[in-house]
Amino acid sequence: MFNIIVPIDFSDTSVTALRYGCYLADVTGYDLEAIHVHDGYDGDAGLVIKKGSARIRSRVRERLEVFVAQHADQATFAGSHDNSDVLPFIKCREVVGMAVDQLVKLSKYEDTALMVMGGVDSGISSPVTPYFASVAKEVVTLAGCPVLLIPPHTGAPDIKHAAIAFDEVSTLVGLSEQSEFLREALTPTMHFTHVLYREEESEELMELGLLRKMLNNDFPDYEVEFDLLPSGNVTKALVKYSREGNIDLLILGRRQSKGFLTKLLVKSETPDIVELCNIPTLVIPLGE
Repeated sequence: MFNIIVPIDFSDTSVTALRYGCYLADVTGYDLEAIHVHDGYDGDAGLVIKKGSARIRSRVRERLEVFVAQHADQATFAGSHDNSDVLPFIKCREVVGMAVDQLVKLSKYEDTALMVMGGVDSGISSPVTPYFASVAKEVVTLAGCPVLLIPPHTGAPDIKHAAIAFDEVSTLVGLSEQSEFLREALTPTMHFTHVLYREEESEELMELGLLRKMLNNDFPDYEVEFDLLPSGNVTKALVKYSREGNIDLLILGRRQSKGFLTKLLVKSETPDIVELCNIPTLVIPLGE
C-alpha cells in the first residue's frame, strides 16, 4: 500500500496540509501518515532528560496524536462520509533527527507516493515570511517523491482544475505520467500551460515536437485544455496565471543533473515559482 506523508510542526499551516492529506488519502485510497521530526527534547527547560528518551518520545507522540485527532475529523474527508462510515486510518509517528534529512529520507521509500507540506519550520507563523519556510523549500528540492505544497489560508480542499506547466515535450510527458495517480483520483479539468518562448524558432520546434508526440502516441489519453501565456519572465507569468486563472493546482517539475538542481522552466527556477504561488503546487522530481 502506498503512503501519503504529512509533516506536522503544530502550526496553522500544518492543519491545512493535514486536511489536504486526508482529502487525497480519501480519494486515492492510500494510507496517511502524520510525521513530526524533533530534536529529542520536548521544550521543557525545567527538566533534564536524556535526549531521545522513551519519556520524551512518548510525550511528543501523544501531542502529535492529539493534534491529528483535533484537525483530521470527519468533515476533513471532503464530506464523503457519514456517521456510519469508518474513517481512513491515520498513523502518527515521531522521529528524532534533523527535519530536512529525515523527511528527504522518508520521501525516498518505495511506498511513499506523496508528501503534503505546509510552511513547515518552527511552528511559529509570521506575516513577513514567505509562504514556505526553510524546511519545506529544502525538502522540495531534494525529495524523491512528488511534494504538494499548501499555502496558508488555502481553504477547504477542492481541486477542480489542475495545470501542468511545461517548457519541453519531454517535461510535459514526464509530469503527465508522474501525476497520473492524482489525476485519476481527482478527475479535474486538465490544462497544459506553456509560456511562449521569445525566439520564434524555438517555439516552432517545441510545438512541432508536441504535435508529433500527440499524433504518434495518442498523447494525452485524456481531455485537456491548452493555455499559452505571453512570452516574458516565466516566474512572473506563472505566478500571475496561478493568481488570476481558474486553477486549483499547479504542477511543476524539478530536474537534477550532475548533482546540481537544473532550471526546468526557461530562464526561471521552480523554487521561485513555488515561493510566490498562492495555490497548491505539486513539484515532481524528474530524471536527468
